[in-house]
Amino acid sequence: MDKTGWLLYESESAGINKWFIEKLQRECEPFGLALKLVYTDYASEAYSLNLNGMADTLLNDMDAPAFIVNRSRNADIAYDFEKRGIRVFNPARVTEIANDKEKSYKVADTLGIPYMPYITINEEDILSMLSVIEGSHSAEPYQNLLLNSDPSLAPDAAICEYIRYVPDTDGYNSIRHMAEDFGYPFVLKPAEGHGGQHVSLITSENELLTALKSIVADHHRYPYRKLLMQRVAAVRGRDLRIYFINGEIVVGMLRTARKTDDLCANFSLGGNASMHTPDAEELLLAKELAGALPGDYMGVDFIFDKDGKPVFNEFEDVVGARMVYANTDIDMVRLFARHIGSSV
Repeated sequence: MDKTGWLLYESESAGINKWFIEKLQRECEPFGLALKLVYTDYASEAYSLNLNGMADTLLNDMDAPAFIVNRSRNADIAYDFEKRGIRVFNPARVTEIANDKEKSYKVADTLGIPYMPYITINEEDILSMLSVIEGSHSAEPYQNLLLNSDPSLAPDAAICEYIRYVPDTDGYNSIRHMAEDFGYPFVLKPAEGHGGQHVSLITSENELLTALKSIVADHHRYPYRKLLMQRVAAVRGRDLRIYFINGEIVVGMLRTARKTDDLCANFSLGGNASMHTPDAEELLLAKELAGALPGDYMGVDFIFDKDGKPVFNEFEDVVGARMVYANTDIDMVRLFARHIGSSV
């Protein structure tokens, strides 16, 4: 092989995406490229603690890669590699913005492209709620709190002993007042979420509390820094993903949820998918958004509001291809590998 690149993944995500990883490694070989799978778990944790130079730490143990395929959703490590002059697919700016829905909406706003109105729940309120399981009245970190809890309790039960105090926190009361001012119903979702994880339709304070408790209990796995309250689109359980490689549209896929009242139509959650030829309006909006945030392999997602009008929903940085392979003869991974081969 002439060049060796690194394929960056969180280990949990890599386990779920084994087929994609092995397929991309095979498809890169004809271009004289080897892809080494490198896990970034500890790097992500270090960045969350505001530690820098994790790319340097990785490079202390291995030879510098010729390029990076970043599927970790970690923009910080991508910026580190770019500063060293190493080509990253997708670029760090794409990863940063696409994995923060609030930043994504700001891109759409500058283009005059519609999105559903929202307000932001900040990190301070999340941390206030989190304090009930992180030991606000003792110095114990979350992991030690679980280890020192009643051994007869399973870890999830131990967490439940603490999340029942969430309503007593300043953070919850701040969010409750925000919800009252914003007005029910709304969609509650993490700004950094993906795959429909922790996305909930909230129609009452009781549902709000239930959703927030779930987010707090899962914080060790999904350490969200921002949540959004967002207006509900007129059409539920139906969305459109348009796939791009190197700024060019490859295919559109229309997704519909299993149940008509479901919010999320994700294929990975059991939704149905079919190939869709974007109409003129959908094409125009998607091209404008992809032009403002040029990525190597990404998706642009739309939901539908009144009269079926497309409304921007999110960018997808670590875009999957299961529904494309299930419903078309398009080989997305091969196309992506061809782009990588022509770019390094």
